[in-house]
Amino acid sequence: MIATLLRNKIDGHYKEIATILKTSEWGAKEIIEGSGTTSLENLQRLFDYLGINFVETSRQVKYELSTGLNNKIFKNYAGYWLEKKKYEIRESTFANYSNLFINNILPCLGNIPCDEFSNQILQQFAYWCKEKGGKEGKGISEHYIRDAILLVKAVIRDGQDEGIFPDFSFKQIKIPKTLQIEAQKKVYTEKEYKKIIDYILKNISSKSVGILIGIFTGMRIGEICALQFKDIDFDEKIINVNKTIQRIYNPLDELEPSKIIITPGKTKNSIRQIPITNEIIEILKSLKIDNDYYVLSNKKKPIEPRTYRKFYNKFMKELGIEPIKFHALRHTFASINIENGTDVKTISDILGHSDVSITLKTYTHISQKAKESAIQKFNDMFKTKEEKINFTSKYKGNVCCINKKTGKLDFLGTIKDVCTYLSEKSRYVCDVINGIQDDKSYEIVPKIEGITFKDGKYVGG
Repeated sequence: MIATLLRNKIDGHYKEIATILKTSEWGAKEIIEGSGTTSLENLQRLFDYLGINFVETSRQVKYELSTGLNNKIFKNYAGYWLEKKKYEIRESTFANYSNLFINNILPCLGNIPCDEFSNQILQQFAYWCKEKGGKEGKGISEHYIRDAILLVKAVIRDGQDEGIFPDFSFKQIKIPKTLQIEAQKKVYTEKEYKKIIDYILKNISSKSVGILIGIFTGMRIGEICALQFKDIDFDEKIINVNKTIQRIYNPLDELEPSKIIITPGKTKNSIRQIPITNEIIEILKSLKIDNDYYVLSNKKKPIEPRTYRKFYNKFMKELGIEPIKFHALRHTFASINIENGTDVKTISDILGHSDVSITLKTYTHISQKAKESAIQKFNDMFKTKEEKINFTSKYKGNVCCINKKTGKLDFLGTIKDVCTYLSEKSRYVCDVINGIQDDKSYEIVPKIEGITFKDGKYVGG
């Protein structure tokens, strides 16, 4: 029998014949085992490759292997398309594509004949992804649904050029909404930030300096793990960010499904220069042994992000701070700079975003402190010159101390009287009145009309 002859000739080496059959390794296996289909043209090329000659007409071949072109199923052509893309895209992107096909696309669309595809099938696929997509079959997010549909469309377009899929124009696919509560990005407080920095400065090591770099530059964990001493310009005080390290998972790679790779930045903006302070430069100088060593390991072999995250979590717990994701250092860096008035374009460049809009979209969660400051600045624009009096210790009028908890007036007197009442210096009291400082207990404001002192109490106003 022809099928048996082919199996004997191939002897399990399906990867070698996948390109000839215009399919993937798993697709080639299905064709030879009898459950898959291919065209007579592909089959003849396979015979030529294997050195098989037939006197019989092609009718016997078609009968035995059921090789009608229009019966070709999606997973066979998708596998062929993916094998072609392997040489055109980054290895990490190929791994992401493979996972999307294995966990989302093929379970739903794999066995559908190519000539049956339409916009209706794509729409049904979107709904299926919401309900049953993912490795565990519990549905996937809108983001991954969009990615999956884009991949399916790419396969179809490629197949339309070869006459495998019907020639139809894509219509807009409705992406089903998934119930997600948009969580505010977590950042460390200013107090926690200072505590982390102080502790690291007293306990410098190759590993702990990575957290310091994250705090002062906003670099991603993969970029910090890939940083070598040769990437640091000690004279100009600059870190050259030019690569990243990551672990990828490729279910199609039987020999090494999980591995570490070091690649250039994903976009041209990811390759950037970040200025650093004299203090950090001196710390890095003291740690440097060899130019080719990785900063975090101080060896020729780098530490991977997964391992460094474990160190980071342990470090934070020992410090008495509840650890949030390492990426929180990046968010904290951006938030503090925004609060302190650094322009968004500068922050975007330092973070390596491909567009300023990404920075704006990512950090719309600016802190309450920044919001209050913005409102106050806007309000100050409309104040008259008389209202903008700068209160000093020379101010002769009375001021009020209004209790923040009760909302009542606790004391009224001159600035000198208030200083005595609060046991504070006049500079502090004036700063509170002028809105430069904030007192925990009192609102200190110029005298309010109508307030009088009666029976030992301040009333009215």
